[in-house]
Amino acid sequence: MNNMDKYLPNADMQAAFEKFKNLKTVEEKLAFQKEMQAKLSSMSEEDRNKYIADSKAGLQATVEACEDFITRAEETILKEKLGELPEIISFSYIAKKYFGKSRNWLYQRLNGNTVNGKPAKFTQNEFQTFLNALEDISNTIKNTSASLKFN
Repeated sequence: MNNMDKYLPNADMQAAFEKFKNLKTVEEKLAFQKEMQAKLSSMSEEDRNKYIADSKAGLQATVEACEDFITRAEETILKEKLGELPEIISFSYIAKKYFGKSRNWLYQRLNGNTVNGKPAKFTQNEFQTFLNALEDISNTIKNTSASLKFN
C-alpha cells in the first residue's frame, strides 16, 4: 500500500489525481470535471456507490491527516511560545494547584504525548485554566517583586 492509497482508495482515483495534477489551464480543468462527471454518470449504481464510498473514505482520511497536522502545529507553537517558562517556574506546582493532577499529566498535554492511543491535549476549559494559572503566578511574582522594592 503506497501513501496515496489511504487518501485515494482505488486505482481510478489515483489515476484521475495524477491526470489532474498536470492540468494547467482553467479550460483543461473544466474539461476534466466534465469528463469525471460523465464517467460517474455512466457507472452502474453499484460501481457509483462504491466510488462514492471510496471518495468518502478518502476525504475522511484527509480530514484526519489535516487534524493531526494542525494538532502537531499547535503543540509546536505552544512549546515555542512557552520558551524557557517550564524551566523558570514549577509546572509541577501548576499541575497540582490548578488541576489537581500530576506534573506528568500537564506535560503530556503540553507535549501532545500519546495517552491511551490518542494525543493528549487540553480541553478548552483546561487551556483557559492553564492561562489563568500563568496569569495568577505572574501577578504573584509582580506583587512579591514590588513588595521587596520597598524594604
